[in-house]
Amino acid sequence: MGSIHPPARRWYRCEVVDIQAELRHWKLEYVTHDFHEPGTPFSRYEPALRFAYDAYLHHHAQPLADVLDVLHHKYVESFDSWNMLAWPKAEAILREVWLRMGAPLESLRVRTTPETGRRSHVH
Repeated sequence: MGSIHPPARRWYRCEVVDIQAELRHWKLEYVTHDFHEPGTPFSRYEPALRFAYDAYLHHHAQPLADVLDVLHHKYVESFDSWNMLAWPKAEAILREVWLRMGAPLESLRVRTTPETGRRSHVH
């Protein structure tokens, strides 16, 4: 008899994403999120959202915190200063996409606390 083994990591939720459906969602919802500045049209956020979904598809098996530095570098390389949102806004969009896709934001590593010597989880 065969058996089905769950993936080693629990967060392999979405490996295929319908970008057009996601953009339709965000077009309706973007004004309710912290990255939105009143008066800024959706078209200003769309390139960063596309970047965030592309990043998610490339790194979906990793917590966002583990790849954030790499993504920051790729973001700066991918956009000219005229079309680029400030990094804090782009980072907020990345976080929203990771959350929407059910992927973890932080590592789930175990560490020992120096004060007590006890093990605790880093989230």
